[in-house]
Amino acid sequence: MIPPAGMAIAAITIMLWIVWSDTLRARRPSQILYVVRIALYLVVSGVFVLNLVRYPRMFGGSARALAFVAVAIGVVGAAYFARRLVRRV
Repeated sequence: MIPPAGMAIAAITIMLWIVWSDTLRARRPSQILYVVRIALYLVVSGVFVLNLVRYPRMFGGSARALAFVAVAIGVVGAAYFARRLVRRV
């Protein structure tokens, strides 16, 4: 089983990599891909919040901080992709 801190680090890495790779693309992906990315970021953030509320003893100090950072990156990333989606139309 992966500890909560490891899950948070993995989520942060993947989410930042997706945002970074989107900024490098010259051609914009389809609108449905932006919708999927927004949903993915919000679901990951929701799972972290749910786990923080449901299993508070599982998260130590640093794991809790990493989970909060992952939630913040998820919300900001969803807003970034939503802005890109709206700007396309």
